[in-house]
Amino acid sequence: MEKFDAIKMSELVKVEDSDANDELTLFFQENKTLKIKIVDGKLVSEFVN
Repeated sequence: MEKFDAIKMSELVKVEDSDANDELTLFFQENKTLKIKIVDGKLVSEFVN
């Protein structure tokens, strides 16, 4: 779970889903953004700055 240390204890500010409903974007305080989507049946997440 070290991958998510960047958002540990950060306040969730906003949640958006994509127009195609294939991606969920979570916006946290301090301009931290996490994108979550399903690729080939697996949940994939990435931080975007």
